[in-house]
Amino acid sequence: VAANMAGSLKLLRVSQQLVSQRSACAGFRHQGRLAATSFAQPPASGSLLLRPSTQALFGVRSFSSQTKAEDEVLPAGGLDFTDGQIAFGSKSTFELFRGWLILQTCAVGWIVRNCDSLYNMSIKILRPYITHEILRYGLFNHFCAGENVKEIIPRMEHLRTYGVGGILDYAAEAKDDGEPIKAPKAEESTAGASLTARNYDYSGEKHCDANALIFMDAIRAVKDATPDGFAAIKLSGLCDPRLMERMASCLIQITRLFWKISHDPATSKDISKSPYYAIDRSFTVDRDTFKSNWIKFFNVDDDADVQKMFDKIDTDKDGVISYLEWTENIKLSGINDIASSCIHRGPMFQAALIDEELQLYFNLVDRVHRILGLAQELGVRVMVDAEWIDIQPAIDHLVLTLQRQYNKGDQPIVFQTYQTYLKGMHQSVLRDLERSQRQGWYFGAKVVRGAYMVSEREKARTRGVESPINDTYEDTEKNYHDTIESILSHNVHNKGSETGRDSEAEVLVASHNRHSIEFVIRRAEELGKDTKGIYFGQLKGMADNLTFTLSKNGYKAYKYVPYGPIGEVVPYLIRRTQENSTILGSPGVQEERSMLGQELRRRILRF
Repeated sequence: VAANMAGSLKLLRVSQQLVSQRSACAGFRHQGRLAATSFAQPPASGSLLLRPSTQALFGVRSFSSQTKAEDEVLPAGGLDFTDGQIAFGSKSTFELFRGWLILQTCAVGWIVRNCDSLYNMSIKILRPYITHEILRYGLFNHFCAGENVKEIIPRMEHLRTYGVGGILDYAAEAKDDGEPIKAPKAEESTAGASLTARNYDYSGEKHCDANALIFMDAIRAVKDATPDGFAAIKLSGLCDPRLMERMASCLIQITRLFWKISHDPATSKDISKSPYYAIDRSFTVDRDTFKSNWIKFFNVDDDADVQKMFDKIDTDKDGVISYLEWTENIKLSGINDIASSCIHRGPMFQAALIDEELQLYFNLVDRVHRILGLAQELGVRVMVDAEWIDIQPAIDHLVLTLQRQYNKGDQPIVFQTYQTYLKGMHQSVLRDLERSQRQGWYFGAKVVRGAYMVSEREKARTRGVESPINDTYEDTEKNYHDTIESILSHNVHNKGSETGRDSEAEVLVASHNRHSIEFVIRRAEELGKDTKGIYFGQLKGMADNLTFTLSKNGYKAYKYVPYGPIGEVVPYLIRRTQENSTILGSPGVQEERSMLGQELRRRILRF
């Protein structure tokens, strides 16, 4: 790869020198430009002749192939996403070439699959400094904004001159302080104690506190570098991920309990192996059904206790309990009281958090509130990233809690991320839209397809359960578009709500798929909805034809920009490259690579 890069750089320099010396070539004098003829035809005397291999490098085709037909029909909104001058106008010729070379390299499957091994080998042979300096002018500068706020600000200001905002993601991790958390001391008779001891020896609470400070620095960086932008955070960086898995397990059992007390155990289907988001929750449970099923699972002193429990959950006082009422009143921190009365010490009993885990949970909540308190003070919006399925229910729970508190001002501060490659995710979005309407807070969402498809399917296979991932790409595409459709329709149909304000939902459409972006624009037009609460986001270094075209036409476009010390960010970039390997080989990336080559050719050979 290094050899190819060196050779290609040499070719680029030679080509640029030829252009700078164009007055020496007679063919360069004719009307200040090349005649609009195909390079497949014999070149005119004195004109520049490129070898076939060089033509392939720059995607050379006839000039006539670049010219749009006069009767070509543009997509919704009249946007042309194939104009290379708009797409790459913010980039220097070197940046264009670097982008083309990186996308070309990422199209080589064995490099992507083994890039972590290649990186580690380079670290051993060339040592870290040389390796990172080489990567700084390639992979790092292409995908990242810099190592610190000082480096970020000029790059973000450069994007802002083109109307593009930033979504800053501090991609490095805090240092491990080596201080383990002691294993919780619990007997098997204690609710929440499993047969295997849970040892929280990951790196100590100081590590999580350090990560919280990093996220707060990222929020300040957004305020300084891109005031209209977002900060992205990962909640798994604020506690041991295994604690989040325990929290998620507890929340899953709470959901399954709602199913069990709403159905006859003797006739209802077994949902223990059903994907969490695919579990049906559209029904209600009446008082008699609740009472008859509750006593099958829990010890109660008398009927009055069951009646009291029902009345506490039935906040609408309509004689039935919905899933939204259930989740609003069965608290994660209070599940121990319920689990301790379990007749059988099964999954529900074992899922409850023990006292030490509850303390760690409260520590997590405290860190998150400190981060969001700062964000609210500075007026910075925060996107909470989605992660793998084993911890995602815990993330959902925390984000909903934060949205209830921080999304009641003039704008939503907290944005949830919805992965639409998960079965049942559209229904989850509909429930959260209803929650926002019922409780009077702004709905904020980032909608993505998802990045853990291969690993999630493999985990499901090894566990012998149904895969949580949609069976086909078409299913995911439908889920993605249905989700965005529901958010746009929510905005149209909920003007002048009972909360005393317009119940607007805001959404960031995170996609490199041109057809999905065209779908959003078209549906907004058809619904008569302006796009002030609709944002579009793409990764820095990719899909510039989407980002800059959207921005030029007045839409709110953003680049997702990682930053941090290069030695810690490069491993993150490698993981992202491998997770998104399917995207790198998609038709959209192939089109972008071709556009980069054409724009390079246009610049180098222009007059």
